[in-house]
Parts: sequence; structure tokens; C-alpha cells
Amino acid sequence: MPFLPSLNTRLHRFIDGLRRAERAPFWRRENGSVTIEMVLWVPFFVITLMACGQLALVFFGQAIALDAAQNATRAFSVGMTTTEAEVVAQVRAELAGISSNVSVTSFVTDELITTVVTVPARDFGGPLKFITQFSNLNVQVVAQQFAEA
Repeated sequence: MPFLPSLNTRLHRFIDGLRRAERAPFWRRENGSVTIEMVLWVPFFVITLMACGQLALVFFGQAIALDAAQNATRAFSVGMTTTEAEVVAQVRAELAGISSNVSVTSFVTDELITTVVTVPARDFGGPLKFITQFSNLNVQVVAQQFAEA
């Protein structure tokens, strides 16, 4: 078996290298350097990941608000609801589980029904409320539909 002596010598060289590394002074050792880098970089990655998650929740909330506005506007355009007050009530009912600070206006101009929904972005922040810069921002969506009835 010709490969055994070379494997044996490689193994001995590896073990000798480990022994020399153990005898080196503390400041020359290489082990543990990855740990220091992890301690420095992991908090930045965690903060970035949390910020992205919270921003995704705000965009998800915007999509929910837009869906509620479109549903109510469509119901008004086909005659399922008859007044702007019913449109406002329907949007508030759909968004009641998300926010109690919903501002809804609905109006008709030249057969075009427009519904404007404004919700504070802090209400979409989820349980973490990590990014405090969202506390003064509002998410506003507009849905328009021509009257069909």
C-alpha cells in the first residue's frame, strides 16, 4: 500500500503543527479570531435584519389598507353601499384590527369615486416597534373607481 506512508507523514506533520501552535505565545495564536469578528459584526446584521422586517410590516400594512379601500370603493361603485358614510364605515371595520387611528374620506366627483385612507405607520410596526423614525410617518393610500350603477 503505497499511500499509507505519505498519509502517515502528513498526519504527523499536522499534529506537530498543532503542538507548535499550542506553544506559541497568546498574542501570536490564530484561534479565536473568528469569535472576535463575530462579536463585532453580528449586532449590525441583527439590527439590519430587524429593520428590514419592520419595514416589510409597514409595506404589508399599506397593502392591507389599499385592499380595504378598494373593496369599499368597488362596493360603492356597483351599488352595494349607497352613501360615502357607508364606505367610510366599511373601511374602518376592515382596518379595526390593525389601528384605531384610521382616517378615511370618500367623495364622488364626476362619476369617479375616490377613497383616501391614512393610517399612522407606527400602527404597522408589529410587536417590536424597533424603528422609532416611523412614529411620525403616515401611510396614505388612494383607491378610485368609476361608478357603474
